[in-house]
Amino acid sequence: MSDILRLLVRMFAIALGFFAGCLAAGLAYAFLARLVVPEDFGRFSELELTVTLVIGVFGVANLFARAVLLPAFAIIAIFEFWRRRDWLSHALAGGGIALAASSLQMTTTMNSAAAATAEPSWLIAVHVACGIIGASIYWLFTGRNAGRWLPSERANATDIADIEN
Repeated sequence: MSDILRLLVRMFAIALGFFAGCLAAGLAYAFLARLVVPEDFGRFSELELTVTLVIGVFGVANLFARAVLLPAFAIIAIFEFWRRRDWLSHALAGGGIALAASSLQMTTTMNSAAAATAEPSWLIAVHVACGIIGASIYWLFTGRNAGRWLPSERANATDIADIEN
């Protein structure tokens, strides 16, 4: 496979992992910020609750994706070229990006119903937890193979295979 094709496949995998991480962060936020509470499961019909949950999770995931897109892709590029494959660095980076985004959001406006009723420290903790969850899902999908598409990484793998034979 050519190097350009490997790069395109890797970029697609990164986009898919980022999308899955944002969905996971949105789902975690829906429950941690108490947008959906367990009492809702008995009060609403199944269809209404499912539609509300799906649209809510996609909406919150969209907000997360818009808030952290550029910093996250900068960190992803750094991790790719430095070949950072460990879970902890991805989780800490996700938490740090979420902390920066939530503190910026807290200084500008309080825009959600949950933000109006909760205290800021709780919301910052929820955002950081969602960032860690999203980054962990990204690592699970894509981050474990960071930098393996680079030519030097592939050359080292073939050299080791040649030595073993």
